[in-house]
This record gives sequence, C-alpha cells and structure tokens, in this order.
Amino acid sequence: MIRQNILSDEGVLQQFIDGVLAIKDPARFPWPGQPGLSIYDFFVAWHHQSMMLFTPPTQRDRNSAHSGPAFLPWHRYFLLRFEGYLRTALSDNDFRLPYWDWSADAALSNPRQSPIWSQEALGRFTQPAIWQVRIVPGTRGLTRLAQPRPLDRDLGALGGALPTRDAVRTVLRNQVVYDAPPYNSSSTGFRNYLEGWEGPARIHNNVHVWIGGDMADSTSPNDPIFYLHHCNVDRIWQAWRIRYPNAPYVPPQSASNNLAFHRIDDALYSVFREAAPVTPRSVLNPQALGAPFSAANHYDYDTLADLQG
Repeated sequence: MIRQNILSDEGVLQQFIDGVLAIKDPARFPWPGQPGLSIYDFFVAWHHQSMMLFTPPTQRDRNSAHSGPAFLPWHRYFLLRFEGYLRTALSDNDFRLPYWDWSADAALSNPRQSPIWSQEALGRFTQPAIWQVRIVPGTRGLTRLAQPRPLDRDLGALGGALPTRDAVRTVLRNQVVYDAPPYNSSSTGFRNYLEGWEGPARIHNNVHVWIGGDMADSTSPNDPIFYLHHCNVDRIWQAWRIRYPNAPYVPPQSASNNLAFHRIDDALYSVFREAAPVTPRSVLNPQALGAPFSAANHYDYDTLADLQG
C-alpha cells in the first residue's frame, strides 16, 4: 500500500481529516479509564511521555524517542499504531497515512499561503468548533485542561524556515553513516542531521519551530499536521536507506546500558502491550515480514525521486 502526498489526492486528504476527527471524538474512540479523553489524546500523551523518559536519567538530552538513534525507528512505530486507528475509523484496510512535502512549500514566495493551510485542508483544525486541545505539558507531567482550548499555530512567527529540497538532498548525499557516538544531539551522521540538531537546515526541528504554537511543545501531536510532517521525515529516511543499503543501524546491542531504548534490539518505548517487542531492527524495512510489519501494515511511498540529486 502507498503513502501519498496529501496535496496530490483530494480523496486521501478527506480521508485523513475524517479519520482524525473520528479518533479525536471520545464518544467514538474513548481513551479507556480517562473520561472525556480520546484515543487521539492518548497518542499525544504517549509522545509527551517519550520525551520525559531520559536515557540515562542523569542527563537531559537524549530521551527514549528523541536526540538519539531511536528517533526515526520510534516515530515510524508511532505512526504505524496511529495509522492503524485511522484504518479502523475509516473502515478501510488499505488506507495509509499521507505526507506533507514541506520542501515544496519552502519554494513558495509565502509558504503560509500553501494549500495545506486552507480551510479545505489542515486550516480547519484551528476552528474551535472543529478541534479542541485537551492536554498540554505541565510542571509535573501532563495537564488536563479544565476548559479545552483551540489549537495554536503561529506560522513563521517563531523564526525557523521550512527546509528546502536542496537542503534535504544535501543531507541525503553527504551523510553516509546513520549515527555516531555519543549518540545524542551533538552527534554527526544522518539521523542527527535529519532530526535537526546539526546542519544549517535543522530539518525536522525547523518544521516544528516554523509552525509554532502547539507544534513547539512535547505535546506536538495535538496538531494533526504532526503526523503529515513525520510521515515526510519517514519518507526521507526510506530514501536514505535505499541510497545506502549497507549502512548499519547503530548502536549495536553490545553498547552501554546508558543507550537503553536506542540499541538495535531494544524494545522501543511503548504504551501498548505488543505480542512481540518492537525494536529498531524490526522497523528498518516497512515491507518486511515480522512485527510490527504484518501484511496489514506494509507500505511504500508514491515517490522518492524528488529526494535524489
């Protein structure tokens, strides 16, 4: 099954909108044990929790899903589980998450005028009658808002810039190893350049900063654009793996326990009870057999050609 550019198919766009509205509804998709909250809110909490779990806890850089090698595997796993709920909501086993090609918007004279922000697309989620934020970061974990509020976006107000296609191609061409010691936000290698702690384009991070508002917090999945953004990040990772098929995932399992959650056979941080542990190794190929890539979860991208060069 194919993950498509969300702006290339109005039907896929509408399916994504319908799906997220469904799983945001506590009456249709309740978060068990949390009255008034939905499965959508559950995913927001999972992402926040991943950022609060530092590895090891003696530092405040690498956590279980960011600033380390597991950044790409963990988010691939996160998208897969979210995608599964969308398929259930849509009663469509063939549905796959679309991606937002922010590099195409970077070429616009005013990226804020991209069709992605129109009221027919993702712009509608800033309407209070359509979308409400229910949980946000607090001083001690998550805060459940007594009065839900509208989604916050500040396109371009916080600085940053959408990464250009040339910037993405440069990282794909020049970063020939996946990651390197000390496996954190100061590392060299493809993962850290794509995540955006290194390199002039600050690729993934800059998209969060440019959108601003809720996308700038640990609860960034409050904004549905999060999933389209990370689907494009996942697409770039897939293009890199095809370009460098012999480049291994690192660190190996023999690495220090300080790298827990990031070694190749560590279980990725999860709030699900999986039949088999989901590890970085198990998500390297989205068309392979084995957990979590059953036939129902296999996917490919409509194109990677725009990332070559």
